[in-house]
Amino acid sequence: MKYEEVLKKTDTKFQKINKNQKRNSNKSNKTFRSGTTTVGLACKDVVVLGTDKRATMAYFVASKTSEKVYEIQPHLYMTTAGGVADAQQLVDLLRAYTSLYQMERQKRISVKSAAQLLSNILYRNKLTPYEVGLILGGVTKEEGPVVLNIGAYGSRLPDKFCAVGSGQNYSYGVLEAKYKDGLSVEEGKEIVKAAVKSSIKRDIASGNGVDIVIVKESGSAEREFISINK
Repeated sequence: MKYEEVLKKTDTKFQKINKNQKRNSNKSNKTFRSGTTTVGLACKDVVVLGTDKRATMAYFVASKTSEKVYEIQPHLYMTTAGGVADAQQLVDLLRAYTSLYQMERQKRISVKSAAQLLSNILYRNKLTPYEVGLILGGVTKEEGPVVLNIGAYGSRLPDKFCAVGSGQNYSYGVLEAKYKDGLSVEEGKEIVKAAVKSSIKRDIASGNGVDIVIVKESGSAEREFISINK
């Protein structure tokens, strides 16, 4: 079975499951909505992604060690904000689809092609949408560093930097003030740290440290955790 056939068959199955789950849920119950801060920034040769570590259920801190930045492929990572279950399912789907794509074509998937795949999944479910906000970041030789803000309905907004989540407004203030073209890896990392920390100071749904991932064209991504007691 070819990649396109697998994609169509699998996506149709998940569409039906998703619609049934949303139909049976109580849409007026907001208890399990969560907040977060995620940031993406394109540097000279890499993409730097940063997230906080807190997961909340209304005013309750459900986790202080939540994972919000995921490897899709070695050159491609995604940050997640919003409903945890929805986000984790999308991570699994995108990993599977991009792996199938690469096996069939015998080459790495481009960042923009992966974004199109993700957009298709989200758009097909727009009547009962995944409750997420996503940042897709990666580096290829042809594209260079690419950062895309992916909306819950499938919108794809490429930019040099972006922030998503309940703390995004505070992060944008830092990003707008400090970003410049041609940033080095260290400069980009410091800006992302400062952006997430600014949200942690003001947004009650963000906190408990900062995860930083530096995505490269080749080789393993670099990861760092910065502990913050808030």
